[in-house]
Amino acid sequence: MEMVAQTINLLNGHDVNAASVPAGEIQTHVLTGLNPGLINASGYSWTGDYVSVTGDLCADLLSNIASEQRAKVVYEYLYRQINDKCVRKTIDFLLNREEAHNAMFREAFNKVQNSGSNQDFGTTKAAKMYFSMSEPSPANSGLGKIEGKPVSFK
Repeated sequence: MEMVAQTINLLNGHDVNAASVPAGEIQTHVLTGLNPGLINASGYSWTGDYVSVTGDLCADLLSNIASEQRAKVVYEYLYRQINDKCVRKTIDFLLNREEAHNAMFREAFNKVQNSGSNQDFGTTKAAKMYFSMSEPSPANSGLGKIEGKPVSFK
């Protein structure tokens, strides 16, 4: 967040050196140091309420993986729209960090994937049944799978 804020400030012509901040901007500099205020769009301060955990390691790791992936998507969209090479370098750095975080969360998930909510708590065969209808063909007609094994329903 600090890198993005500093990049925006520099692009807007703000020098982050306190001695060179014009008098009209001194309050902003004193309150936030020209960094983003940790508030939401309505002006409410950031709190722990923005963090949600289930207490289930598998579910929380999967949520973290998804969050990192969403952040990567946003950075990728920004990268495609911005031509400034210095800003692109910042975004590229952030993209690489998101990928590193994503890889660490995936590695952690792989180590615990058979625990918590990923355990089989008496799930029935019907719950694990799925049908492949993506590429219908006479050979696949009437076939489904239970636990990865083909089953005919004719």
